[in-house]
Amino acid sequence: MNLSDNLAPARRLQIAVQVKSPAGLARLFAAFCGQFYDRSDFNGLARRARDLYAAESQERAVAFCRQLDRRLYDRYREPVAWEVAASSREGAA
Repeated sequence: MNLSDNLAPARRLQIAVQVKSPAGLARLFAAFCGQFYDRSDFNGLARRARDLYAAESQERAVAFCRQLDRRLYDRYREPVAWEVAASSREGAA
């Protein structure tokens, strides 16, 4: 059992953003994109990571988005849906 197994997923993401560079976390996200059955879950996780980087600095958030989209493109995958329509958010609530 790992110590991180006892942490909530949101806290694990916060720690990842604190210790990983935007490029490093983008590389990690892209490597595991195919593990998500529902791509919207992956996109939501990426948006949360972007928001955490944005809390530190807008530049780090932009770097994360660009790096992740580039790495997904390199793997023949669609870029992240960074902006979600209001009707999509309301349907999820």
